[in-house]
Amino acid sequence: MDNYPMAERRRGCRNLTDPERDLAQRLAARADRLRTDAGREGGEGLSVADAVALAAVQLGLHPPAGPAD
Repeated sequence: MDNYPMAERRRGCRNLTDPERDLAQRLAARADRLRTDAGREGGEGLSVADAVALAAVQLGLHPPAGPAD
């Protein structure tokens, strides 16, 4: 999250514990790399939501449950 030097002041980060903040930063960094890599391969790239979901799977996290059908 080097792109956001004031991340500690961002609304979504102030209530996170240190381990949660670390995980959020790792997830954001991986998602950014995935989006960058997808754009280099000449495809349409990944949306932010898709990149975060893929990064979560790669980090061994469970994606949030979608709406019930």
